[in-house]
Order: sequence, then structure tokens, then C-alpha cells
Amino acid sequence: MSKRNYNVFFHTHTVSGIVISVALYIIFFAGAFALIKDEITAWEKGDSLKIEQNGNIDYDRLISSIKAEGYNLHGRDIRMIMPDAKQEIYVLLSKSQDTTIVNKPDKNYYFNINANTYKRSEYYAFYSLGELLYRLHFFSQIPTFGIYLAGFIALFFLFAIVTGVIVHWKKIISNFYVFRPKEKLKTVWTDAHTALGIIGLPFQFVFAVTSCFLCLSALVLLPANYLYNNNTKQLSEELRPMTKTYVMESEADSIPSINPFIDKALEKWETFMPAQVYIRNYGAINMKFQVDGLLDTKKKFLGNGRLVYDVLSKKLIEEKDPYKNDYLEDVELTIRRLHFGDYGGLPLKFVYLILAFITCFVIISGVLIWLEARNKKNIPASQKLYNRKVGHIYLAICLSMYPITAFTFIIAKLIPRSLDSSRQTILYSIFFLSWILLSLLFRFLRDNYKINKYSLVLGSIFALLIPIANGIASGNWFWKMYQDGQYSILSIDLFWIISGLVSALIVRKIKRPVPKIHHDTLKEEAIKEYQKNNLTTTNTIKFMRTKISILWLFLAVGYIVHHIYGLFGIYYNESLMIEGSDGVVPLNHHIWRIILEGLALLFSLLTLEVSKNWFKWTAFTWALLAGLFNVYHFIASLFYEISNISELLILLMMVVANTFLIMSINKWIKELE
Repeated sequence: MSKRNYNVFFHTHTVSGIVISVALYIIFFAGAFALIKDEITAWEKGDSLKIEQNGNIDYDRLISSIKAEGYNLHGRDIRMIMPDAKQEIYVLLSKSQDTTIVNKPDKNYYFNINANTYKRSEYYAFYSLGELLYRLHFFSQIPTFGIYLAGFIALFFLFAIVTGVIVHWKKIISNFYVFRPKEKLKTVWTDAHTALGIIGLPFQFVFAVTSCFLCLSALVLLPANYLYNNNTKQLSEELRPMTKTYVMESEADSIPSINPFIDKALEKWETFMPAQVYIRNYGAINMKFQVDGLLDTKKKFLGNGRLVYDVLSKKLIEEKDPYKNDYLEDVELTIRRLHFGDYGGLPLKFVYLILAFITCFVIISGVLIWLEARNKKNIPASQKLYNRKVGHIYLAICLSMYPITAFTFIIAKLIPRSLDSSRQTILYSIFFLSWILLSLLFRFLRDNYKINKYSLVLGSIFALLIPIANGIASGNWFWKMYQDGQYSILSIDLFWIISGLVSALIVRKIKRPVPKIHHDTLKEEAIKEYQKNNLTTTNTIKFMRTKISILWLFLAVGYIVHHIYGLFGIYYNESLMIEGSDGVVPLNHHIWRIILEGLALLFSLLTLEVSKNWFKWTAFTWALLAGLFNVYHFIASLFYEISNISELLILLMMVVANTFLIMSINKWIKELE
């Protein structure tokens, strides 16, 4: 390989890795727990598990329990996803093809049915920490765009993997056996990065590819719509035959029992178990019963089959033999199985989990290599200081996830069941606010060694407290769970016990590396260097502060004008009344306007009077948050209010002004007064 090509691949690997490092760490760390989210949910509930096999579900009783909740099922498609460790059947009801049956706005048409008691519960009635972490691993908390962000991060990760292999190809075997813990830090991190990167390489490659498919497939299918003349129904049915629907015919006089059909399906192929069950056109003369299932993976890895019965005639009208491969369906099944690791039981999930944590270490070591490589004598002190700050921020955000996750496990276990309806709010508040606070605390320690040590110490303490919290809250001590055969929920306690002990052992072993230059010394050097190279006048600083103040004022006025433009449609007979309004403006609406308009005006005023470093950083942080909001608002308006040109123009100008504001504050932070 030529030197030029080597440099291209090396820098592609470095840049793509550094740019996505924090987000990628979050994806893998949260994704590790997402693999066992159902076990986490069962652990949180604390109930003894009575595992109900998918083939033993009483569908007649299930349908009766849904009807008993006041749902009119006539003309609907009923989708049922079989229970897992948390023993809940997920039920989704489509809109009825009978136009006289309308969905009630106060009812959810997706919910859970307990596989043992057949009692209905809302999907979010018991919000699990496992669900939170599962959604975090593809940034579901960011509306609309989160999953695409995760997909593009996976794509960049794929670049990093491929270029990393190319860069290390010649020495990939020899370097695997090299570890020099007594050498300089860059060498230590490079050896660890290479060795663990090779160990996790197949796993990482699989996850990069499968994540791209799962997160970005919707974008890939956009061109296919043109081939099908925007007939998304036909496209969907050809790509995913299990989604095929039927036009409802007239109402049937009576509905026969459903259970015999599942019995027939189970007898059709040995080890065949339902994964999803559909009832199409419920109550119509062309009512269908569809079973999509899988063979045992020991029998066949890609053994997905399908049976569709006409309910009234009791005839089998469609069959997909699981022993015969189908390219489209098998590709999707392969990707999902490789991604979720659901083909080898709980042991395989924990193998995946360990590999995910190894990947987290590879990501962190890559960042540390980047930092050490830029800690040379020929690099200016200001650049070294900037690199260190970046490193502190990266490590603070990433490493704080461990203790915060462990802490939130304790909180999740101790929340009383009487607060089930508030679990989501409580867990989100505890997890994200604690994460932000601990990240800020670690950031301002300005010491990577302390960040690492304190995260391990806190993580170890919280991890070892988790089994105790479980035992106190639900009586599920790990020895009792072992005796009762509750291995799914026992695995959670064992995982945290092992994690806590390993963390404590690492804390005992780690030693502080001797820094080349202390942070405060480096800061003093950077200041002297800046003073030597930049003769900033008082007038320049005053102008900059005035400029920032005006930009804040522009944002505040922009928010106000945007609200006024929202009333513009009233002149053209548009109704702007909010349904249920009583003339009193809700408090949260006042708070929302204060946050947007009031804070912008406040920062505009204080910028002229306050020049403390803490204020600069506060203003910079709020400018970033406001910028993200403005960008999101503008993009959302492009989708939903494309005809409102005047409002779009204001939003675009606010995005531009916000960009200038962030740049100006950043420059102000770097200036010396």
C-alpha cells in the first residue's frame, strides 16, 4: 500500500471514529442492556415467572378478554406478538374496515395481555428501565430523527471498522499478541485497542451492518416507491409477505373457535413455534387466521414458516414451508437474529453483552490514543489544552453511564407499584438528570484518571447494592431465585454482582499515569501563548459582547414574531382555537414562552454586564440547546407546514442567527479580558 493510501485510510479511520465516539459508546452501552431488556422488566416486576409456552396460548380466551375491555373487533386485523421473559402478549388492533366502527380517542389500540392471567394492561403501564435503555440505544428519545441518527452513526462505524482493518492488515496477527503495559501511554492504549478490536471485530462488523439495515432501511426503500408507483401496500406485501391484508367481505353469522387452528399449525412441523399470530378481518366471512413462526434454531437457523387458514371453511389457503428458504424473508430474519442475539438463549445474550462492553472499551481506547498522539512537544499549548478538554468531555459523558445505570436500577427496583403510572417520568428524570449532573461533575474534575476511578468506584458500590435492593424490595434474594429456578431474573443480579466485583478489582489495580504537563500548568502556558500571539483590545471585546447581545435579542424577537405569524391564518378564516379552551392560558404554556423568549432576553441583558467564565459557558450551553430546538422546529415545519412560507423564513433566519450566536460566544470564551 502506498504511503498516500495508508494516510487516507488512517485519517478516515481516526476521523470517523472520533466524530461518532460518544454516540457510538452510548449505543453499545445501552444496547448491551437492550439485549436483556425483557429479563430486566421481569426482574423489576419481581414476580415469580411462570413461563407460558407460545403454543399453549388460549386464543379464544385472549379474544374474549379483549372484547371484555369494550373493544369492537369486527373488521379489524388483530396482531399478537408472543410472550417473552416478561410474559406479556403484545396486541395491536388495526382500524376496522367497517366504517361505522370508529376508534375512540380515549382508548389505546395497542396493549399487553398477560400470558398467564389474560388480563389487559397498557403498553406503558409498567415502564421498564430495560425499555428506556433499549430505546436509548437507537436514540428513540429524539423524535423522528433519532433512529436515522443511529443509522448514520452505524454507517460511519462501518467505515471505521473497514479502514481500521486496512490500516492494521499487515500486522493484524502479530499485533494481537503484543501488549506492553509498561511502555508509554499511547503504546498501552494502542495495544489494547488493537487486541480487543480484533477480538470483537466480527461482532462489531455484524452490528454495524445490521444496524444500518434496521435504522436506514426506510430511506433505502424510498426509491422503490417509484418502481411501485407509490403503491406502498403492494411494496410492503412483496417485501414482507406476512403483512398481506384482505378486503373485508360481509359479516359472518358466527365465529368458530380459534384454538383448533393453532393446534393444526403446531402439528404441521416439528419444533415449530409461533412468533406472531394474526387474525385478519375479524368477524367477516373471509376471516383469516395467520401464524408466523420459527423452527428451533438447533433444527434450522433460518426456519421461518407461515400458515394462513380461512376460518369459516377451515381450509389452509397459504403455506410457507420453513424448510424451504426464501431470499427476502431470510435476509431480514438473519439480520434480526444476528442483531438481537435471540437464537441461542440467555447464554448467547450475555456473550453479546460482554462483546458490547468490549466494544465500549475499544471506543474509549481509541479516544485515548487520539489524545496521547496529540500530546507532543511540537503541538501548541492551546491545542493541547483544547484536546484535553475534549477528552474530559468524552470520558465524562461515556464513563458516567456505568454508575448512573447501576443507580437507576436501584431506583427502578424501589419504586412502589402504586406509582406504576409515573414510572416512565421517574426513570427518565432520574436517569437523564443524574447522567447530566455526573457528566458535568466529571468534566470539571479535569482529570481522566479521577473520572475513570470515580466512575468505577461509584459503579462498583451501586452494582453491589442492586441485589440487596432486589432482595429487600421483592424478597428475591439470589439464592432463593436459584432454588426456584428463576434463572432469567437471577441473571440480572449475578451480572451486577460480577460487575461490581470486577470494578472493585480494577480500582485496586489501576495506578495514576504521570502526566507530561499538569492541567493547570498547561493552562498557564496556553494563556501566555495566547497573550503573545493575540493582542485583543478592550474595544474588540466590547464589540463582541454587543454583537452577542444583539443576536440574543434577535432570537427573542424571532420567537415573538413566530408566535404572531402563527395567528396570521385567522385573517383567512382559519380556526386557531384549541379544543377545550376556557379562556385561561395553561401554566405550562407560560413557562414555555418564558423559556424561549424570556431567557433569550435575559441573556441579551446579562451579556452586557457579566463576563464571568461560568456565565459564558452557561450562555454557550443554552445557545446550543436553543439551536438544536430551532433546527428541529425548522425541519419539522418543512414536513408539516410547507405552505406557511413566511413562518418558514422566520425559522430559517433564527437558525442562521443561532449559528452566528454559537460561533460568537465560542470566540468570546476564548478571548481574555
